[in-house]
Amino acid sequence: MVRDPSQAATDRKWSKRSADGQTVFRLIGPVVFWWVWVIFALVIALQAVISSHDYVSVELAAGLAAVTAVVYATALRPSVTADDDGLRVRNPFRDHRIGWGGLNGVNLGDSVELSCTRSAPHEEKTLYCWALYSGRRSRVRAQLRAERSRTGGYGGGFGGGFGMTGRAPSEVQGRTRRDTVQVAADEIGRRSEDARQRGAPAAVLESTWAWWPLAFVVVPAALLLGLALAR
Repeated sequence: MVRDPSQAATDRKWSKRSADGQTVFRLIGPVVFWWVWVIFALVIALQAVISSHDYVSVELAAGLAAVTAVVYATALRPSVTADDDGLRVRNPFRDHRIGWGGLNGVNLGDSVELSCTRSAPHEEKTLYCWALYSGRRSRVRAQLRAERSRTGGYGGGFGGGFGMTGRAPSEVQGRTRRDTVQVAADEIGRRSEDARQRGAPAAVLESTWAWWPLAFVVVPAALLLGLALAR
């Protein structure tokens, strides 16, 4: 597969391969949301502890812990990691591992969707990557912006773009606006194809429960329920 060098440079700005050959794909928005929530929860918890030590403050602390666990599982934890052997997909409460030889297709719906081989007699499974969510509406808007850039929709008039000189070609401008999830899907597909050309061995999808995130959610939620029933 031949790639446009300028396109490859744009893609690397979003995800870089580390020294050990791993590339971690995730969106920055959920990570920012996680840290904003942590600061908010800490402020509320400290205020509750300082102002009172009653039953309600204990319930509040348990509720904050339960919500924080859910935010961690759904915002910070999910990721997709590619290495020389295959992919590791971390969803909120499930972990998946698939070798390149078992990855049969990479599609983009509301998230990156991986068509994975499973051990017999199971049929092929579609794996949805929680970390690489992309609403169809936002993707359509990004495509429309790129199309307007290619057709000069943002240029022209007022001296060719408000008198700016040395403006980048519209094709390059369109690339810089590409949806980041589409970039991730393209990169995963490229690495899968490269691995198959190198003779990647056959593989099957391996899935396990992520027990720690489950425990982090269930324990404070059970505590909150117990406190409420004990009233």
